[in-house]
Amino acid sequence: MNYRILRVKLTALEAELAAIHAQGEILSHARIDSSKPGGATVRGTPSTQYRLRINGQKARYLKSFEIAKTRAAIARGKRLKQIERELPRLQAQLKRIAQKAIELGLELPDS
Repeated sequence: MNYRILRVKLTALEAELAAIHAQGEILSHARIDSSKPGGATVRGTPSTQYRLRINGQKARYLKSFEIAKTRAAIARGKRLKQIERELPRLQAQLKRIAQKAIELGLELPDS
């Protein structure tokens, strides 16, 4: 792959990583479960209950205004995990290209 393209991808991922950290709370290894409570209720049909489940912690019920914020935090956590897996791969490719360029006596562009 082209060295310049890899460098641009690397800087874009690093910028996205910084943006994700600046956006707010990040939840990794978490999910939201929903269920309808059983039994008869006075009001008729019961509303859906949402629970936040994080590995190694007790489930926590979410209020209706917390659901969107929590889903966004989970999405940020998933994207952060993807970036953290992709960064070392890109860095390794860049390092291999740099080593090959040194072996061949070539100069690499700065950006």
